[in-house]
Amino acid sequence: MPARRQTGNQDMSNSDKKSGIFITARLGSKRVLQKHLLPVNDQPILSYLLGRIKKAFQTEIEKEEIYVVIVTSDERENRIFEKFTGDGVTVYYGDVHNIPLRHLQTAEDRNLDAVIAVDGDDILCSVEGMKAVYHALKTGVPYAQTAGLPLGMNVMGYTTLFLKESLGQSNEKILETGWTRLFDQTRLHQIQVSLPDYSYEQLRFTLDYQEDYLFFNALIENLADCVWTISDVELVNLVTEKHLYRLNDSVAKKYWDNFHRQKKQEETGSYD
Repeated sequence: MPARRQTGNQDMSNSDKKSGIFITARLGSKRVLQKHLLPVNDQPILSYLLGRIKKAFQTEIEKEEIYVVIVTSDERENRIFEKFTGDGVTVYYGDVHNIPLRHLQTAEDRNLDAVIAVDGDDILCSVEGMKAVYHALKTGVPYAQTAGLPLGMNVMGYTTLFLKESLGQSNEKILETGWTRLFDQTRLHQIQVSLPDYSYEQLRFTLDYQEDYLFFNALIENLADCVWTISDVELVNLVTEKHLYRLNDSVAKKYWDNFHRQKKQEETGSYD
């Protein structure tokens, strides 16, 4: 394991601070095999998330103020992610069962002062939200998160110091579901996003089931070249106007039931 850098007191207001946009992903999903590699218009679906980030943060990436890293578990199957490297994207292999620890390992290895955390399942996650979180962290906020966007579009981030302190106060070895429970929520800076009221509340922009893949496939095909730059408002409007949510609304309850079950298992240490 590479030597770890001592983070010390951090103040993100300094212009020389470096941030990472961490795409948390792994290829061991049992529900949809190798889901990040599923094709949409002859491209792996993960390419759309990476492409949107690279376009939105092109200047910061070129100035080496932001680094884009696919943060995955140190397992053989995940070596496939190396096909996405280059053009500002790298891969880091870390802890198998503890996502925030994996983030800390990556941040310290790459000498990064803050993390914008993006779930690799959230293929059209808000780049506007990523920018808002990035700028909040640069002002000295230790922990920031957007609110008000549909499931799979919100973004959070934290300084490396805040992450290290939070992990130091936790005894849990498995942190994969609902792991923000280890953070002191009184230090959260919430960024409220205003969207026009949309008629269907269970919009799902996350890739967990085959139905979600059908949703993303249809949505990206509808977007065509607009996929790289479409705003949050335009994206939500398109999904609601064309009723694309009907493609995956049937798995909404299944998703939340599974989420709460896995979270409880991690908290109690009792697995079926």
